[in-house]
Amino acid sequence: MRRSASRRAHWRDAMLLLAGAAAGVLLLAKSREAAEGVRAGIGICLSQAVPSLFLFLVLAEWIRLSGAAGALAKPFGLLAKLLGIPRQGAPVFPLSLIGGYPVGPRMLGEMARKGEISPKTAGKLLCCTVNASPAFLIAGVALPCFGSVKIGAVMFLCQALSALLTGMLARLFWGGSREEGASQEEERLPPGDAFVGAVTGGGRSMLTICAFVIVFTVLIRAAGSVPGMAEWAGLLEVTAGCAGLPGGPFWETLVLATVYTSFGGLCVWMQAAAMLRGSGVGMGKFILMRGIHVFLSLFLTIFCAKRMALPEAVFSSFSEAAPAAGGATGGAAVLLILICLMLLLCGGKCAKMERVKSDKGET
Repeated sequence: MRRSASRRAHWRDAMLLLAGAAAGVLLLAKSREAAEGVRAGIGICLSQAVPSLFLFLVLAEWIRLSGAAGALAKPFGLLAKLLGIPRQGAPVFPLSLIGGYPVGPRMLGEMARKGEISPKTAGKLLCCTVNASPAFLIAGVALPCFGSVKIGAVMFLCQALSALLTGMLARLFWGGSREEGASQEEERLPPGDAFVGAVTGGGRSMLTICAFVIVFTVLIRAAGSVPGMAEWAGLLEVTAGCAGLPGGPFWETLVLATVYTSFGGLCVWMQAAAMLRGSGVGMGKFILMRGIHVFLSLFLTIFCAKRMALPEAVFSSFSEAAPAAGGATGGAAVLLILICLMLLLCGGKCAKMERVKSDKGET
């Protein structure tokens, strides 16, 4: 048994070494593309990530450190019941919708570390708190792709509703949480100390986010010659994927933009994992439910776009005819199916691993 485990560990280390060597060779062979990717990643951080995220990260951290979250939680009793979570965890949902992708994981990780909610509850709440902000959907997606604020607002509302439904389904699958955290009196700092802590904490989180954006931008640039990489780029880094969408047919662009932004991209997933490190919060439930969130977001967005005749409104302003049949290309449909299958398989495995860990912990 020990010899078999040692052999598996040896092969794993060998494969990791080969992967690292291959990455090093690729960087040397694609040094120009890598340098361009670093510059492009820094540009994305300075032009989009930092302006849209940093202040919300600081605000969310200040609300938590100052104790204002307790007062903020009171109006969200109904939301807490719908999601099956303690009331003190409810403000994470609306703040994640307003602030964008990393705000929810950042707050959940800190709350789990402080014992305000259990890691199990945080893992369940993570399913519905990794969301695109309205600022990104409108200014970063809808205006460049469609020239329409209205479409950005529709995308945001549909994804917000999808996140709520996903959270309710998570409660149905894994049950409600009645615990009120390990300590009812959470640590509160004076407003000035809370502000200092919020700025420094938000700065560290922002540096982590920018580091991942730069690395994934380099990967996309280095793999730019791979067939179909333009369509798959949005699954790696959402900003890069959305940047390549303007100019395409309306329905294909809308489908891909919705899939990219609701999926979040592996870069956002890695950011969430970094925010949760050391908190005991697993991502198995999140991975399993992400396919459901993508499907619901896409269904609601297409339904609303057809009901509101958005293609005609957009293309009348662009002086371009709306595509016939109103359907996305086969490539976009295949992409969505592959995402759902991948998430179901990967999420099922992660959920099984979490159950095994939970059983070991109980014994």
